Amino acid sequence: MKKLQDLLEGRELKAILFDLDGTLIDSVPDLAAALDASLEQLNYTPAGLARTRSWVGNGARKLVQRALAHALEIPEKSVSSALIDQLLTVFFGYYGEQSCEQTVLYPGVNSALLSWHGQGVRMACVTNKPARFSQPILKHFGMDVFMPVLIGGDTLSVRKPDPAPLLLACEQLGVDVANTVMVGDSVNDVRAARAAGMPVACVSYGYNHGAPVADENPDLLVDHFSDLLAN
Repeated sequence: MKKLQDLLEGRELKAILFDLDGTLIDSVPDLAAALDASLEQLNYTPAGLARTRSWVGNGARKLVQRALAHALEIPEKSVSSALIDQLLTVFFGYYGEQSCEQTVLYPGVNSALLSWHGQGVRMACVTNKPARFSQPILKHFGMDVFMPVLIGGDTLSVRKPDPAPLLLACEQLGVDVANTVMVGDSVNDVRAARAAGMPVACVSYGYNHGAPVADENPDLLVDHFSDLLAN
């Protein structure tokens, strides 16, 4: 099996950029709890864990839009911005208080990060989750030690699949794109990496809105995070 170094075709692996939700952590239980509490507060039918899991991956605004479309039994495009803003504000309040209660690291993440850190590989987190929620999660699991750079969904005016967040992460890490690999779980990660001109590896267990990320043809696809270290 290939490993990340092999994706660079002889160039040195100096940095890895990681998506957060669905790649490093399973955050759906906390997202679902916050979403359901928010929906119930505004007298909507709760969505439940399974539906929430199929909706995540495009950011919080899209998540609440999908939840409202389901609750109101209307197309997503018909949900008004005012309703989205209302639910999003309530959702952020709940999620800000319980973002680490049921969230867990995926197996193999910590040992792999330790290994890359020991090799001197620089690492950053590039996520569409707002930085104010992402930073406490990284700190809670001790990943901020390995990833001093965090580019959140609100760091720039654009998010993945735009390549700008990935390019900014490389700039802040002080590494060239040519020596960097993106690791994620969704179409947004693949398209952002392609646009940035870097290889992309994906984990098959992530969210990707319920569709297999294999359909996006990442340069490397693994079933377990630890497989990224394969020789």
